[in-house]
Amino acid sequence: MKFHKRITSTSDSIALKLAILAKEKENARRKLVVTAKQLAATAKEKESIRRKLVVTAQELKRLHGTLEKKVLQRTKDLEQIRSKNEAILTSIGDGLVVVDKEGKISYINKSFEEMLGWKTQEIVGKSMVEVVPREDLNGIGVSFKERILTQVLEGQKFVADLTNPFYYVRKDKSRFPASSIVAPVVLNKKIVGAVEVFRDITKEKEIDKAKTEFVSLASHQLRTPLSTVNWYSEMLLTGDVGEVTPEQKKYLEEIYSGNQRMVDLVNTLLDVSRIEMGTFMVEPKPTDIVKLARSVIDEQKLQIDEKKIKFSRSFEDSIPLMRADPKLLRMVIQNLLSNAIKYTPEGGKIGVSISLDNEKNVSLKMSDTGYGIPKNQQDKIFTKLFRADNVIGKDTEGTGLGLYIAKSIVEQAGGKLWFESVENSGTTFYATLPLGEIKKKRGIKAPS
Repeated sequence: MKFHKRITSTSDSIALKLAILAKEKENARRKLVVTAKQLAATAKEKESIRRKLVVTAQELKRLHGTLEKKVLQRTKDLEQIRSKNEAILTSIGDGLVVVDKEGKISYINKSFEEMLGWKTQEIVGKSMVEVVPREDLNGIGVSFKERILTQVLEGQKFVADLTNPFYYVRKDKSRFPASSIVAPVVLNKKIVGAVEVFRDITKEKEIDKAKTEFVSLASHQLRTPLSTVNWYSEMLLTGDVGEVTPEQKKYLEEIYSGNQRMVDLVNTLLDVSRIEMGTFMVEPKPTDIVKLARSVIDEQKLQIDEKKIKFSRSFEDSIPLMRADPKLLRMVIQNLLSNAIKYTPEGGKIGVSISLDNEKNVSLKMSDTGYGIPKNQQDKIFTKLFRADNVIGKDTEGTGLGLYIAKSIVEQAGGKLWFESVENSGTTFYATLPLGEIKKKRGIKAPS
């Protein structure tokens, strides 16, 4: 009995364990089914991704081929543009040079090589201002700071040097007259370099010289008959050859006045021709610029009073005598004051001041409240025969030579002449002149 119970108990225990194992097996089977389904889904997803990757790879391959074709075509187009630009720059008759921010040459064209004697491989990477020296009319080298290329690299937007003649020195040390234009190269609002275009003006200089010589000859020939007209007009007006009627006197005064204007014009033309040919005589001597200015003002006091101009003067007392040619200095002051009187309307103001700028220079200032100079014409004001549009109708007797002569005289003396002007408000001219010795120069005296 006890044995039978033991067997039954053991059998039940085994059955229970088998049931538990069966249940665990079923759970495991179910998990395997789920896992199999998940693996199948994952495999399906991977296949989908693989197919997408294949499509993407094919698309990338197609795009790469298209992009490669576009790059090749763009490269070809850019090469054609570069070749075209190169051909254009090479065919330009003017010399062209491109420099970087430091003024080092990065490109020159064929005309540059021909005019200056340098080859590209010899000059690229070198400083333009060092390799190609620049000289003024007297053969004096232009300093680094005064070079227009330097001025543009330092911030000036555009500089044209067409009216102030200068010389470029070739590789073989010979030189030629030139005019130039310099513009900055701007990238992201920053100056990264500059471009200079210049031309050899030897032929123009020769033509100008021939013209100047003709003007000089013609002016000399005109002086004799004009002097004759002047003498006889004076004799008739003073009654040396008999009495004249009031009506005759009126006509004679017109003849005399017109002849004087012609004499002044001829003398001015002679001054210009002497300046341009370098035959203007310079005779420096101790000169009192204040005394000279007072004399010029006194000479033109009648015109000042006639126009009721309010005139003011300010002369520093301690200005020493300066070594200058008094006749030439007088011409400068006369031209500046005459212009101020001509182009200041009735009742306007004119002021003259002379002061010691430093121990080496004297400063002259001539200001007026006249018509001013149009902004778009200010760069031409010192050009020979130029007259601003806003004054041509107001003064029919002007020649457009006075300021040209004044500037030439001041610069030959080692000084500077410049101005500030606002149209309809007035103009102020400034001149600085050296106190020291001005070199004596042989030539032809200015007509008296």
